[in-house]
Amino acid sequence: MKKNFLVASSGFVRMIVFFVLFATCIGAEANNVHITNVTNTNPGAADPIITFDIAWDNSWRVSTGPNNYDAVWIFVKYQQVPTGSPNCESYQEWHHSKMTNVPGDFSVGAPLEIVYVGDSMGIYVQRSADGVGNVSTTSVTIRLNLDVPVAPFDPEFNFKIFGIEMVYVPQGDFELGDGISTNTFNSISITNTTTTLSSATVGGGIHQTIPSAFPKGYSAFYSMKYEVTQQQYVDFLNTLTFDQQVTRTILTSTQIATDPGAGGLCAMISGCLNRNSIKLIQEGVNNSRAGVFACDFQPAPGDPFNSVNDGQPIASNYMSYGDLLAYLDWAALRPMTNFEFEKISRGPLARLGNEYIWGNLNITQAQSTSLNNPGTASETSTVIGDGLSAYGSLAANGPLRVGFSATAATTRETSGSSYYGVMNLGGNVWEMVAGGSNSANTGYQLTYSSLGDGEITSAGAYNTPNWQMYNSISYSTLGCGCCSSYIKWHMEMRGGSFSSAATTLRISDRSKNATSTCGGGPDFGFGNTGDQRQSDVGGRGVR
Repeated sequence: MKKNFLVASSGFVRMIVFFVLFATCIGAEANNVHITNVTNTNPGAADPIITFDIAWDNSWRVSTGPNNYDAVWIFVKYQQVPTGSPNCESYQEWHHSKMTNVPGDFSVGAPLEIVYVGDSMGIYVQRSADGVGNVSTTSVTIRLNLDVPVAPFDPEFNFKIFGIEMVYVPQGDFELGDGISTNTFNSISITNTTTTLSSATVGGGIHQTIPSAFPKGYSAFYSMKYEVTQQQYVDFLNTLTFDQQVTRTILTSTQIATDPGAGGLCAMISGCLNRNSIKLIQEGVNNSRAGVFACDFQPAPGDPFNSVNDGQPIASNYMSYGDLLAYLDWAALRPMTNFEFEKISRGPLARLGNEYIWGNLNITQAQSTSLNNPGTASETSTVIGDGLSAYGSLAANGPLRVGFSATAATTRETSGSSYYGVMNLGGNVWEMVAGGSNSANTGYQLTYSSLGDGEITSAGAYNTPNWQMYNSISYSTLGCGCCSSYIKWHMEMRGGSFSSAATTLRISDRSKNATSTCGGGPDFGFGNTGDQRQSDVGGRGVR
């Protein structure tokens, strides 16, 4: 029997560390989700059967009001282990495991149910009946679609199980635009009869027709409950190859291959500015061993890496659009669209001019300089009030813990929540969404079925068809006189950030909609261009 040290990481509740004995080495990674007691019950056999316990906080299912529920998206990565390797040690690549498509291969205890997906990339675990509160420890069994490894590898894999909290957004009509906010879409409704949208109909600076298949928000989908956290981005980095890690951090191959020292090396921004504390803590070896990353808000060696003080649940900032798309592809999700952003925020309610994400005109400022228990799972603002959100702070400050404004006693307004219970859509970090001005009629190719396949390229980029960052147009086509090509970015930034003005937190504000730029990329008012990492930009995905 082999012993493996396992860590189930929680985005904003607590860190769980435990030992377990079984033949296969398994780790669990989660955000505000506790995944424990993970066991492969048929080691060495085809289609491994994995059992584990799951629990999470602040769960709900309601059949009135928003008529929706939260869920956990569960997916698995696997790694081959060289024969005879002690303690399951392996430097082989991690890959995404599909699950079987036989309902009898899965089970979950009350009060939960399992929801299957057509591509078998994972499962949802969610409440089966109305209820509100924490989900206590519940047993889950899943079955993976994997053959038995052959020599020179052991017959058992290493596994990592991941859980991402999601929110179900039901099918239904909603209103787009508010007629007042900056660059707002026209005040129209999206219904089951909405097909293509002409530029004149949708407005908001859109130049070409938006095709019928583009996700406009009417159909049901799941959205991440929280923005990607720094722990989630660390978990992502720790399943990548050396070369992929170079692409998805600011570090060069030389830096990743060099001992980072007892204090580690800041991976997303030099000096770990703006509360981003993701660090390289163990060097890799080019093309043969990846580096190891961790969170370190309270710096090592005085405080250990990945301690309870190390900012795991803080929103992951300094993410480029390429970083976000790679993460979503890896997690088998897809980008949110600009229309879905407004559906999640407003729900089926009538539009209100200049309304914030939580549905009214009240707002209260939270800042990273005024916190209780900073960097911990219990980080909260010292300020409370209606529309509590992180905005209007100095550029030198940073984002807060995801979900910092919500408690068991808060309402939509006091927690700054969207209509459907999605947190921090207003403030904290800008949300990167698919869309854009679409001058070449190619920026709206995304469809509901354009889902990540769990794998990214060897260079660390997303590889899912219809996910577009930009297109390049000859200057002679559009009359650009300053460059040989015009770059049209097929994304926008919505919802504001910890350092943006209050007006940017409005549901229909599109003050950062992507516009064409000469050369390397968009200028969103930061004074530079390109797919760069910014202190107040992050995001989330949907499925």
